[in-house]
Amino acid sequence: MKVHYTGRHVELTEPLKQFTKERLDKMATYLDDIIDVHVILAVEKHRHEAEITLKTRASAFVASATTDDMYTSITQAVEKLDVQAHKHQGKRNSRPHESAKAGAVED
Repeated sequence: MKVHYTGRHVELTEPLKQFTKERLDKMATYLDDIIDVHVILAVEKHRHEAEITLKTRASAFVASATTDDMYTSITQAVEKLDVQAHKHQGKRNSRPHESAKAGAVED
């Protein structure tokens, strides 16, 4: 999994990158086909915004969060991605297979 970082009006320190990477690694346990992740961290006045775009073979997930603390923003954005990914996995697993539909005999 490649992780690209962009900082807007903020210096990207190694602890910020490490914290984000640790949070994203937890998602790799159930999303095994993660291709690319783009993390955008921005600071504007007192607002700390984290926007994360996660691309897989099948789809792309985008989440953002704005709080007064950058670490909290990153945590909330990853949690939103987590919810999206679980919802997507549930839809993928509950959908009937095309082969089962084709096997039905019509009268």
